[in-house]
Parts: sequence; C-alpha cells; structure tokens
Amino acid sequence: MAEELCTMPLSGQEKRCMDLACEHLAAMHGGLWRIAEGPTLDQLYPSEPSPEALVGNGSLTAAIEVKRLTGDLLYEEYKASIFSLKRYLTPPCGGYYWLAPPIDFRLPMDQKLRRQVKQEIERVAPTLSGGESGALRVPRRGYIAVSSRSGSPHIHCQHPRARSLLAPLLDRLTGQFFLVDNGLEHSFFSDEGRNEFLDILSDACAAALNGDHSPFTWHEEWQLTKTDEDDEDEETGVWIIAVTEARDFPASVAECVYAILEKGLKKFLGRRWGDLHVLALECSIMAPERLVSPLVGTVEDPELEGIDMILLVDGDSVIQAHPPIATSSKEANQ
Repeated sequence: MAEELCTMPLSGQEKRCMDLACEHLAAMHGGLWRIAEGPTLDQLYPSEPSPEALVGNGSLTAAIEVKRLTGDLLYEEYKASIFSLKRYLTPPCGGYYWLAPPIDFRLPMDQKLRRQVKQEIERVAPTLSGGESGALRVPRRGYIAVSSRSGSPHIHCQHPRARSLLAPLLDRLTGQFFLVDNGLEHSFFSDEGRNEFLDILSDACAAALNGDHSPFTWHEEWQLTKTDEDDEDEETGVWIIAVTEARDFPASVAECVYAILEKGLKKFLGRRWGDLHVLALECSIMAPERLVSPLVGTVEDPELEGIDMILLVDGDSVIQAHPPIATSSKEANQ
C-alpha cells in the first residue's frame, strides 16, 4: 500500500487511486510499493509538468499520474455552474436546500436572473423549517396579441404545457388571443401564484381588445425546499435542479477519455521519471469502465509514447487497459 509521505499531500481521491495502483504494481512486479520519501516531483521540477508521485518497491520505481474521468466538456461546464450557484445562492441564514426551477431549465443562469433568484432565496429561506417548501417569485414579461375578436374564446401560448394552465381563463375571455412570452415553461407551485397570473392575463386580454398591447409583468414560482437533514457536517448551499442538452452517451465518454488522455500523457513527454510510467484513470458514472476500456485500446502506439501502463480504477478494482491483460489486479491476488 502507498504511504502518504509527500510534503504536499494527495487529495483523498488521488490517494485512493494511488493505493490501488500500488496494489496492482505489487501483483505484477512483487514487493511493497510506496511513495518515495523526500521532495515531490513538483518540488524537484517546479518549472515542468510532472506526474503526481514517484513510487517504488526498493528495486523498481514508477511515476504515477492520476486523472478522474468526470464527463465531457458540456458536463464539466454544467457541473462548474451547479457548484458556482450552490455557493452563490446560499442565504445568510445558512441551511441546505433544493431549488426546482421550471421544467427544462438550462445552465448557465444569466447574471440578472442569478441576482433575482438570490434575493428571493434570501427572502424565503429564513421562513422555512426542515422539510418545508416555499415559492420564489421570479418576474416574467410578455404581451398579448389578438388573433380574433370573435369565435370561441381561446388563448394560446408557445409553451406545450400551458394549455391546462390557461384553460380556466376561457370563461373570462371574449375573443381569441396569443400570449407572446419567450422563455422558460410556466411554473407555479401555489394556487395563489397561479390565480394571480390568470388575473393579470385576463386584464391584459381585455386591454388588448381596446388596442393596448403593452408588455406586462407577472411572477412565476420556483420551489425552494429546505432539507430535514440533521447532519451537522452537511455543507450549506443551494442545489439547483437543471438539465443539459441531450447527446450521445458513448460519444460523450469518448470526448472525455481522449481529452483526459491527452492531458495525462503530456506529463510523461520528454523525460523518464521512473522505471515505469503509469497513468491511472478513475472511471465514474459519466465514464464507466465498460466504455472506457475499449476506447483506450483504440489509441495508436505512437500516441502512447512514454507510457508503460494505463490503469482504469473502477470502484475498488483496477483494470490494466494498456498493455491489455486478461485479469485485474484483484483477480491476480487470488
């Protein structure tokens, strides 16, 4: 097992992967593998990109670089936005919250909307106890176009889910109308908010019949829920529920793997750091081993110059993807 002897300690994720890589090296080459004592490679070569650590068993050494496969560029941007908003939206009163915006909400959130949502969270959050939900009031703007002054009462909106929302207005309308409101799907979590919107819309339709098509404002509702967790170690913050563009999952994994391979391989170009050069890739739900391993096998040998071994860390298992072998280190130990 690897021992944390570096001046600059590895992260928990890097330490776990390093330990598993050392177990694999022990199964392949024997001996007890551990991180070399003394200055780290980064400290010895501060002006050069270098692997995470140098390990050895007394007769052989291996320079190991650890990379986590977390997703393609779109997912990385999504994740960065999620964590940025988690911190930014945290109210002064603290607490742990889930924020449900309208269906099909996409990130990133523009600056004006960020400020509006933050102000509303600061208003609503102090009123909530664990397990309770409240509604943020988020302004929207639109105008009414008159389709016909006669015929069966009707009001249309470009949002697919608006039909049932607008149905109660039909008994209050004379004529046919179109609500022009670019933006997100409509979102209401309370009867009060829904009825207020319908009242404003009814007045706007009546004004449009008289030639007034001025834009008007109403408030949609985003649901804020405070968790009932009692864990004192739970980090405060606001998690927002959002989606990303649909894309082909194998293609997404391929984009991630090739990008991370390119970054990792650069650490081993131009210098021999140890007897062995090892790149350890930690798989994840966004880049599962079953898809990653075949991708590594498609990389041409000239592109792997300077690399002796590529390991895939999948949970507590290590699979050698380059050069391929039939068994994992766990199986080799049995």
